[in-house]
Amino acid sequence: PSWQDPDQSPTSLLSHLFGHEGPGSPFAALQDAGYITSLSAGNRLSGPDQALFQIGVSLTAEGEAHWQDVVKVIFDYGRMVCRAAEDTMAAEEGDTCKNGENELRRIWDEAAALDRIRFHQTSPGAVYSFAPAVAQSVSKHGPTTCLSAGSGLNENSDTLPLEDTLKFCERIIPENCFVERCSDDAWKEMEAMYEGKQNESKNEENNGSDFAFGKHTEKWYGVDYYVSPVDEKDVLRWETGADEVALHLPKPNRYIPRSLDLCEDLPEEAKVQRIEKPIEPPQLIVNKPNGRLWWRLDDRYALPKSKVTILLRTATAENKSQPMADPSSDMRWDYNAKTSMQSRFLTSIFSDALAQDTYDSYLAGLGWSLSKSSSGFTLTCSGYSDRLSDLAIKLLSDFSHVDGSADETFLKESHFITTKDKIVRGLKSYLGSQRADTLAMYYRNLLLTSKGRGVMENLGMAETMELTDVAKQHQEIWTDDNMVVDIFYTGNVSQKEAEGFFDKTMAIIERTRSKVLQERAAQGKYSPWVPGPFERRLPPGEDIELHFASNNPKEENGAVIVTYQSQVEGFKGKSLSSEESLQQSAAIRLLCKMIKEPLFNELRTKQQLGYIVSSYYGKYFCYAEVACLF
Repeated sequence: PSWQDPDQSPTSLLSHLFGHEGPGSPFAALQDAGYITSLSAGNRLSGPDQALFQIGVSLTAEGEAHWQDVVKVIFDYGRMVCRAAEDTMAAEEGDTCKNGENELRRIWDEAAALDRIRFHQTSPGAVYSFAPAVAQSVSKHGPTTCLSAGSGLNENSDTLPLEDTLKFCERIIPENCFVERCSDDAWKEMEAMYEGKQNESKNEENNGSDFAFGKHTEKWYGVDYYVSPVDEKDVLRWETGADEVALHLPKPNRYIPRSLDLCEDLPEEAKVQRIEKPIEPPQLIVNKPNGRLWWRLDDRYALPKSKVTILLRTATAENKSQPMADPSSDMRWDYNAKTSMQSRFLTSIFSDALAQDTYDSYLAGLGWSLSKSSSGFTLTCSGYSDRLSDLAIKLLSDFSHVDGSADETFLKESHFITTKDKIVRGLKSYLGSQRADTLAMYYRNLLLTSKGRGVMENLGMAETMELTDVAKQHQEIWTDDNMVVDIFYTGNVSQKEAEGFFDKTMAIIERTRSKVLQERAAQGKYSPWVPGPFERRLPPGEDIELHFASNNPKEENGAVIVTYQSQVEGFKGKSLSSEESLQQSAAIRLLCKMIKEPLFNELRTKQQLGYIVSSYYGKYFCYAEVACLF
């Protein structure tokens, strides 16, 4: 259905609806139940006369135990979409008006508008991927529309392929689908079901076919798998509309750009791309004791996009305050592995909690992330500049919300359970699933840049983590009197807009800190300290060797990483580093550049000691590094 005319493909609309992550979607219902961490929808296969539509779901442990409920939500949503299409057709035929008769047309119009924006604002990718994609598109759609096919350039609410959408959606039913499960529990169920049994044909008429229920081995890769019938009780439940959760079509997207105009402060010559123009450094336009604003108006790319980064520079992200032996002395900050893990949980819970509410921003070309580092917490937002500041202010307001009812805070039990499941699973499988060169870098980093004791220590803390621990850490962040806010706003944004954003940001942070500090008893005096990246200085003139065996049973390769560390700290700017640091950093960078190609030719091409060979420069204490996977 999508091959001949991708702009009119019903699967494009159904991919948008089933894959939506906003309120009322299958993702939202299943995430709220603590069953899933992600969901995607789209064509698995697409040909001239057929399509195989796939909905993929990543389950939590709780979701795996209730996988039948997960599948039911998908079929419930399919029935709801069918009803919406039928209501629209009935309304347009002059029948009784029903709720949602225009919703599908509005959604189609929104999706087409977003597709057009992406088409006009996205630059071609790398030649080696762009050229074959265009060649394939020419063979399908011809030279006239080979670049624009699927971009909805001529689509609007009146062009919705309503009948085709309904016909396709009516096929999303239990009798026309198969369910693939990939998990230890699913495998154990199949082993128990077919233990000691021979493969059985589906029916007597199938004797001439190779198909049979039971255990099979994939032809090319030798992977074992099971095929089994679906329990009739599950099928009957999936076919009924009973116990439907609160599902509805997506609401209007409030993040679609209202304007794609370039900043009025740009001179006329800067309103066309000038890639050859040197990049100018950002300007420090606000410099206060508790906050700084760096700003740069883009005058090279002529794109209606911006990026803002907010760094809450605080020692509380990874450290605990410790009293000094002398009561008259300031308290000091010491690294604390549990605090660091609590902050990791905090950022992950926030991302999980805001996934539904900010999914529309993702569809509208905006992206965001919240991360934790030794420097503090970093909130980054990027995309079309028109709605960017609205998104950033909303996210910061939600992250700084430290009190209120259970409905207002993002620190909910369901998000905590999902986060804990994801982190614990990742830590458990890390050492046993990574490539040899990745593990070599892990042990190198453990020696040079980690203050913790590695994966196993983190796993123990993650398994015993409680939601109350994370909530306490969230409160603790805002008690730091020495917190400094660094904001970098660049792109299609004027200085006035950047300064206004800075003022709003500082108002949110100061309001939160004042409220938290009022509720706290008087705190001890801390030593003023601005946290940042950390690296150990190795003993000069001594060689340190680390040897380890991979815990990955399927890893047949080995790896060698050789690191040469300078005893002079890496150059961080004139105000922070010496002239010697500048010269040393420049020399090591030049050396890395000089040896990169000869090193690859010698180790990879001539001696063939490894199939991945690289060399590069590292910052902080300058070092040159050689990595080889063999």
